[in-house]
Amino acid sequence: MSSFAKEILQGPKPGEGKIACRGDREYPVARSDTALVLIDMQADFLNPDGRVGQHYQDTPIRSGMEGCKRLLAAARAAGLTIAHSRSHRYGANVRDDLPGTSDPGYELHPDLRALPGEIVVDKWTFGAFASTPLEDELRARGVERILLCGVLTNVCVFATASQAVDRFFRVCLVEDACAAFSKDWHEMAIKLINEPQTKKGHNAQVGMYFGEVCSVSAVEIALKPVAALPKLPARGQATEAPKKFAHDIQRRQAMSSFAKEILQGPKPGEGKIACRGDREYPVARSDTALVLIDMQADFLNPDGRVGQHYQDTPIRSGMEGCKRLLAAARAAGLTIAHSRSHRYGANVRDDLPGTSDPGYELHPDLRALPGEIVVDKWTFGAFASTPLEDELRARGVERILLCGVLTNVCVFATASQAVDRFFRVCLVEDACAAFSKDWHEMAIKL
Repeated sequence: MSSFAKEILQGPKPGEGKIACRGDREYPVARSDTALVLIDMQADFLNPDGRVGQHYQDTPIRSGMEGCKRLLAAARAAGLTIAHSRSHRYGANVRDDLPGTSDPGYELHPDLRALPGEIVVDKWTFGAFASTPLEDELRARGVERILLCGVLTNVCVFATASQAVDRFFRVCLVEDACAAFSKDWHEMAIKLINEPQTKKGHNAQVGMYFGEVCSVSAVEIALKPVAALPKLPARGQATEAPKKFAHDIQRRQAMSSFAKEILQGPKPGEGKIACRGDREYPVARSDTALVLIDMQADFLNPDGRVGQHYQDTPIRSGMEGCKRLLAAARAAGLTIAHSRSHRYGANVRDDLPGTSDPGYELHPDLRALPGEIVVDKWTFGAFASTPLEDELRARGVERILLCGVLTNVCVFATASQAVDRFFRVCLVEDACAAFSKDWHEMAIKL
């Protein structure tokens, strides 16, 4: 993926159309490299008498449906790659509010059914990339950019956006073709996806953390000239699971018995953590890890590569909490893991430290001890393209206490990836921080 990532991260290729996005930004769209991905537009979600829909008739969950229909028509007319995801419950007793694969309501809504040749993936986690062949199917068709829509904005759509970015797809979320159980949740997710990466004291934006945001009308306008172009020959498709995905299938089967066991209820722990909402989180030396995200000198020091631009922000407010957590976890004999973020290449995210920079190391107060896990990442989530999952599994870890920076970016992405791998996550809120209290609180709520 490296050469691919280097090419697209240094700037999009010229597109055959430009979508007008929030913030006076543009998103290139081309028949050759753009896909429309529709998340979970299933009958059971969208029909008033569906397994899920019947409980949410007075919510705006169906408000994005008309937008999805218009998007799908425009994308098909323009010859874009089309992909659909479907969610299903895992096992008889897990998430029984979701449809089973044999239920009629599991199928896509009649107005949004897939046509022959369109990609359909079945998922039992939030994001559409986890343990599905979606990435391989898109790569086989030359896709680099994703127009994203569907339900729920703050859950499966957001998780898919995060996973796509960690795989170096460029994402544009079509906001009026998405929906959630409340307008507030929908808007909150949109804001987190579209938060600008700005440097304090600098006018230039580095970009958006998880993607651009646009409207259905903007996509329709941009796709009109694309639809007028001569039709291209049919592109390749992955008719068999590639070797990479064959490995994922084996991994998924191995994870299945593990998932069934822990999703049906946690094993008795040696301690119980009191959580928000009068809930409890079991913690045991044998199966719990503390994972600290990006507690590096360049983020936390006032003169660091990142920290120097954010001296008047609360980015260091979670540091004392992390120190206390680390001391307690070590005393209890928990597994400890640390992540470090670095820039990819010379021209990509130059506000991040390089692996040879002194500030790349963990802050002196939070350095790893011998035997503790340290993973180096160049994406937001700590599981993408790192050995973190394998390291935790090898130690019998099922539960993760999560802390670090930034709450709304790398911590959030790591939490999403952990859940999609069937770890049970507990985020320690006063041991996390962001560039603003509002972004921190928004991520906690979401």
